Parts: sequence; structure tokens; C-alpha cells
Amino acid sequence: MYININVSDDLISGSYGKDQFVVRFTKERYDKMIELQQKANVVKQYSDLKGIFEEFMPLTEESFKDLVETRCPYIVVNDITKEFFLTNDGVVSSIPIPQQLVDRIIESAEKGVDFMPLVKLWMRWLRNPVLRSKKGKERNEFSEMFATYISTDFVNKQKASKLMEEQGLSEEVARRFASVKDVSITQEGLLNTYKAAQEITTKYALDEEGNTIIIDRYPREIDPDTGVIITKIPEVAEERLFEPPVMHQKGDAFFCKGANGYPDVCHFLKVGCEIALPDWSFVDCDSSHSGVKGLHVGGLTYIAGYQGTGTETFNCFVSPEHIGAFDHSGNGAIRCLKYFVHSAIDCICGNLYHSSTYAAKTDEEWAVIRKEVIDFYAKERKESIDEQNNEIAEINAI
Repeated sequence: MYININVSDDLISGSYGKDQFVVRFTKERYDKMIELQQKANVVKQYSDLKGIFEEFMPLTEESFKDLVETRCPYIVVNDITKEFFLTNDGVVSSIPIPQQLVDRIIESAEKGVDFMPLVKLWMRWLRNPVLRSKKGKERNEFSEMFATYISTDFVNKQKASKLMEEQGLSEEVARRFASVKDVSITQEGLLNTYKAAQEITTKYALDEEGNTIIIDRYPREIDPDTGVIITKIPEVAEERLFEPPVMHQKGDAFFCKGANGYPDVCHFLKVGCEIALPDWSFVDCDSSHSGVKGLHVGGLTYIAGYQGTGTETFNCFVSPEHIGAFDHSGNGAIRCLKYFVHSAIDCICGNLYHSSTYAAKTDEEWAVIRKEVIDFYAKERKESIDEQNNEIAEINAI
């Protein structure tokens, strides 16, 4: 058979001659392919087959512009540059969506997967004040850093080794099945990141004479039969107290806001609380620096560096608009203004903290956000064009 056609979900795949193809399914496209396939099956001359292939080829060419614009009215594709932009009511943002993020949007669209979380992620990023403070090439480079960060894969080496040993997979295949994104994206366009924390197991008290002393935070019991001392740690994470594992009680203080948090700045971390610095002056937003001020969180690569150190691991939501810098040293860290601790890996929580609770937006609110970010960058582009036209006018007037 000269033309092979297979349909799976909403995709058509197959081959014609030696060429392979995968395109979106539409009834019109499929019917035309079947018609040409039937013609190819009865031709007698190669010249006739070649003509059928030439007619078949355009059906195998996917228009990603149509694919994305059809499924998402908030994205427009420039016909000349092929760049993707956020749009709202005919007004187009001046900042192109980075190619790595575009590729993920296209991949999701091809598979019929909802890519609105990626669009919301990009909207949040365009609200980032650090991004807005940059211009031209520097601004685009910062966006590229963001796109690279959220697109980086993490390979679970232990899982890969197990797959090779137990199932006989090649290293390449095993690594593929043991790979996940370093950070995940929530339905609300937030990053799900990780943070190491050191538990505080002591507390202050007064002795009988009124002197300050340090005692165990949690009661301890002794097994009457074995003599083993058992520390009675609270079952739920919200009742436990943590601090940053590197700085401990040093460095800039921050807010720990929540029902079980603190009214003033401190150096404490608690599950169910938003951890936030007072303002952006407390964040070093130069991505060429490392080990500097700011709240540090990261992906699986980042948290792997803290394994075996006796720390607890928090799961944290971070909004892209609160990211100040990306650590250039390759340890998977980002510096940010604030994040929300929604759970801990090694202990249960008394409550569930969803991204839809922390940063939920209605459709109307998303429409407002979309309009605001697009108007900001469109206005900026217009001002730049007006400035250039004024300079040209002044030169012509000389």
C-alpha cells in the first residue's frame, strides 16, 4: 500500500511513499486522504502515483498557527516571524512567547490536552515587576530563562537504574521513562516547587527562678521495657515549627502569614502559611549572582541537593510574578519575593491547601489580568515607536 493512514484520538498518522506524517484529525482532511489512498491503490504508472503524492503532501502539513489560534482565542501567531503573542480584543502584547513554551503549548494542543495553565502561567509572568523593569534584549533573555527553567527535565537516576536492572531497558529508554519536569505547573498557572526546612525541636521557657532556659519542644517518653526514649512529634505538619536549613535565624527576616502564622517578621516556616519578604529590595534580582538575598525555592534538582541532611521537604506554590532571579550555578534554585507552603512530603497535613484556594481567579478576573498585561506592553511598544518617529522627524527637519 503506497499510502498508509491511521487514526488515533484526534490525530491522523501514517506515511506516503517514504515520508511519515502526524496531523490533527478533521473529517474533511481524513476524507480527502482516503480518496487519494484509494486512487493510489489502483494506479499503474509511477507518474500517476507521483501526482497523487504531490496532491497528498499538503494534507500532511500542519498549520500550528491554525491549531493554536483555533483552540485559544488569547494567542495570535505572527504570519511573518511565526512568533506567538498574547492578545486581547485585537491588542497584541509586544513580548513574544519563548519558543520552549510555544513548543509545550503546541504539544498540548496536538494531544488535545488543556494548555490554558500554560497561558495563565505566561500571563502571570508578564505581570512580573522585575521583567517590566527590563528592556529589549535583556527582557527577552529573562523570559527565556523562565521558559528554560519550567521546561527542564529531571531524571530520577535510581528509577532509571531499576528499570535497566529489572526490566532490561536500555539506558536511553530507561532515562526517558524516569524523566519528569523539574517543576510542575498547576491549573492556576503557578509553579509547584520545593523547599528544604530544618525542624526546630526546642523552645524557650522560664525555670522556677524566672530564668530563661531551653527545653524540648515536644514531650518525650521512655519505654519502660527497653529504655528507649521516644519523642512525641505532632501528627499534623501545621503543629510543627521549621526554619531555613542554611540561614536558620540569621539573614533577612520574613513574614509567615496564615492561620497558624505570626503577625511580625520572623525566621520561621510553617505549613499552611505564605512566606514573604517585606518588598523587592530584599531580593537580589541579578541572575548572575548566587548565594545572595531572597527567598530560595526550586525544583527536583534543587531539593536533591538537600537529601540526607536531616531536613524536611516542603511543597510550595510560587507565582511567576514573584520570581526575581534564576540561580546561574545550575542547582535548580530560583529567588523570589514570596511562596506558599502547601504541604510537606514526610508528614501529613491537617488541612488541604489547593492552588485553586491560594491563587484562584474567575474568568472575569483572568480577563482583567490579560487586558492589563497586554495594554501595558502594547502601550510601551507604541511609546517606543512614537519616540523613533519623533527622532526621524527631527533629523528630517535639519
